[in-house]
Amino acid sequence: MELPDGRFVMQLRPEFAKHVRKLSNRPLLTPGPLRTLSYIALKQPVAQSRVIAVRGKLAYQHVKQLKEMDLISYEKLGRSRTLRTTVTFADYFNLNHDSTIMKRELKNILDLTGDASAGQMSSSETSEQAEQS
Repeated sequence: MELPDGRFVMQLRPEFAKHVRKLSNRPLLTPGPLRTLSYIALKQPVAQSRVIAVRGKLAYQHVKQLKEMDLISYEKLGRSRTLRTTVTFADYFNLNHDSTIMKRELKNILDLTGDASAGQMSSSETSEQAEQS
């Protein structure tokens, strides 16, 4: 059934509703991989080594999981990888496919305009910005 705003609603038989309700309340990702994904989305394209340095050794598993879910992709550059989000990521989170616009949308959603957090920037973020300049 289509709603006036264009979204669709699925109707289920009552005997299936309780099972589907259990599934719909489960998050897509646990907090660790979700934080890794958000870091990749905000910093993309980003070297996997940088993600590991910021997120820790568990991020190797997070990257593997995110790749299997088709939320990120990577390019091999020598021995390193450059990570970025995929079209699947943009579609799932209803974001623009252009990475520059996507970053702006994410910063607005997360309220990371830079004004409030400018004085709280960590030394690693400062050095990262210097590297990108």
